[in-house]
Amino acid sequence: MNCHLLVPDLFWPAAAGAEPYRGIELPALETLLARGRCTRIAGCSLERWLAAAYRLGPAYELPLAPLALRGDGGEPGDHCWMQADPVHLKVHGDRLILADASRFAVAPDEAQQLVAALNTHFAPEGIAFVAPQPQRWYARMMAAPRIRTTPTVEVAGRNIERFLPDGDDGARWRRIFNEAQMLLHRHPCNETREARGELPINSVWLWGAGHMPQFAPSTPYAAVWSNHPLATGLAVASGIKPHPLPVAGTSLLQDPGAGPRDQTQLAVLPSPPGTAYGDVAAWRDAVLALERNWFAPLLAAVQGAALDAITLHALGPDFGLTSEFSRHDRLRFWRRRRPLHAYAG
Repeated sequence: MNCHLLVPDLFWPAAAGAEPYRGIELPALETLLARGRCTRIAGCSLERWLAAAYRLGPAYELPLAPLALRGDGGEPGDHCWMQADPVHLKVHGDRLILADASRFAVAPDEAQQLVAALNTHFAPEGIAFVAPQPQRWYARMMAAPRIRTTPTVEVAGRNIERFLPDGDDGARWRRIFNEAQMLLHRHPCNETREARGELPINSVWLWGAGHMPQFAPSTPYAAVWSNHPLATGLAVASGIKPHPLPVAGTSLLQDPGAGPRDQTQLAVLPSPPGTAYGDVAAWRDAVLALERNWFAPLLAAVQGAALDAITLHALGPDFGLTSEFSRHDRLRFWRRRRPLHAYAG
């Protein structure tokens, strides 16, 4: 079995330098990087990495919304879908800074109230909003717009101006974005949230428009383990039963759903929070948990012959690394471990 580990946001933005990595002890991760066959890759988000892995690359827009909707238990049908993620926009000087749903909680009744208001307002436009999960919303329409958009995770913590919808239909969708912002800003639900000291959900971020794509029978993986709706939806669409991500790598090895040992598995690990918002402490805690629960036990499994190989895909906004570590690579003792910040240079 070759277990692929996809780790979003393992690396900080390059402008932060080495400081976020100082003093963090990650012996298993450092061994995988030092002794494996390591390749530097371009920076990308989880969404773009998955799109490339499944060979999704239309000329205008990555049609990821219907796949994520399927991963959230919805049925895309023949409609076009966009993700309409609930967000908070904060005025900072002459800029609008986006905070995604990782920075606030959304109660189910709040999601339904806000989605109902959006549906009333945008029904004449032929747009209908749904919220299969309180923190993940989608917009349905009949025709696919000709726009280029940016995934919410890539805009988080940043000024939204240069990420607004662009393309032939960009002007219309920028207007829709502005109208949604004004509508939600005035909603009584947000007044209640602010009174409780919570961030108001004062806009939606629209991206990933398209219809459900058609897949070839083959797929890169025999099993997919993930709690992320896009990874789950891609697995379902390509004919693979997805599995919930276990707490630790040892559980994955023991699960009968892992299938034959000669097949390739993909585990989409939780994204360490904090890189978009400068929260070093939260990021360090999350990376240490990945070391304890995933990197260390799976490295031990390769060394003990319970696992044939690990392929690590470590992502970041500006660069990433892919490391292929097999049973033979464990013997490369001359490849000494280096601290994680050495790879960030």
